[in-house]
Amino acid sequence: MINHFNEKSLHTIDNKGRLLLPKEIRQANKIKKGDVLYLVPNLSDPPYLEVRTAKQWNAYRESLRHESSGEQKKDTFRYAMMIKETAVIDGQGRFMIPSRIREACRLNGTVAVIDMDVYVEVWCREHVEKKYSDMVRAFKETNDRMF
Repeated sequence: MINHFNEKSLHTIDNKGRLLLPKEIRQANKIKKGDVLYLVPNLSDPPYLEVRTAKQWNAYRESLRHESSGEQKKDTFRYAMMIKETAVIDGQGRFMIPSRIREACRLNGTVAVIDMDVYVEVWCREHVEKKYSDMVRAFKETNDRMF
């Protein structure tokens, strides 16, 4: 498999299910030991994990509240509230991803950690490799439109 990522994007989930959140992400989001993270599996095809700080989680919930009312909004909110898990950052910058979420998102071994500004995504390496051509196309189209 071709490695399209620089080394700082790739990380390893250890045998206990812990992932070291990169220092740059911890610093940018002011994450420190004892902070709670909100973990929401996004079961798109392919699935991945969304990780939010408490501040980001509250902003996400608030944005859902401002959506037009209706059954889709209710279902989205229900799903997020039912499926979310919390994790605590340890002194080394690691957090535990519960096995239920690892299985749902197919996360094990080497994963890609992507800072999306308003949350962090954790992808199975194989899934993000398959998605790479879509990312390149989106970047090119957006970049060409902007400049």
